[in-house]
This record gives sequence, C-alpha cells and structure tokens, in this order.
Amino acid sequence: MKICFGICAVLVMALSAQPQVVNSFDAPDTGISGLAFTDGSLFALSSVSQTVFRLDPATGVVQDSFIVSPTGPDGLGDAGSLLYVTNGTSNVYKYTLDGTAQGSTSLYCAG
Repeated sequence: MKICFGICAVLVMALSAQPQVVNSFDAPDTGISGLAFTDGSLFALSSVSQTVFRLDPATGVVQDSFIVSPTGPDGLGDAGSLLYVTNGTSNVYKYTLDGTAQGSTSLYCAG
C-alpha cells in the first residue's frame, strides 16, 4: 500500500508540474521553423535561409551550419545520428549531424 501511495504521489507531482524556461537566447536567423535536440546540441532550421544551425544549448552560440536542399523547409526532427527536414510535401530529407545529405524518402498517409 505504501508503494502504491508513493507512486501515485510522484505521478501527481509530475503531472501538475508547470513548464519552466531553462534558458533563452536570440535565434540565429529569422524564420526558425523547426528545432531538434540530439548529440548534446540544439539544431534550429531557418525556412528563410534554408539553413540548419547547430547551437550550444547553454549559450546559443552557433557552432556550425549547413544549407539544406529542399525548397521551403518547414520542419526538423532527429533520430539518433540523423536529422530529418520536411518541406510540406511527402518528401523527408535526411542529413548527418554535420550536414552531409543522406538522400530522401517519401511518406504517404491515408486517412
């Protein structure tokens, strides 16, 4: 019974916790349309300059950047050692964390 009460108390505290800002800094470019966090870095996608910026998450300093090929990129995601860029179509473009293109794939959804 004590274990059940302890677990319930932890769940109530976790679910009622208010979001909190950990850090803030100026964006590296205008039109930031996607963020991803992987490998200890924050990545930001600018739909205006078609650039992915690798940022130090503690300071916001740009550590690296690279241009992406799809026109009008609007989304950024990650899965381990790859970044995925979308552009409002069914195409998803894959990049390594240093910006090397790894091809693309098409995703189709039916509803």
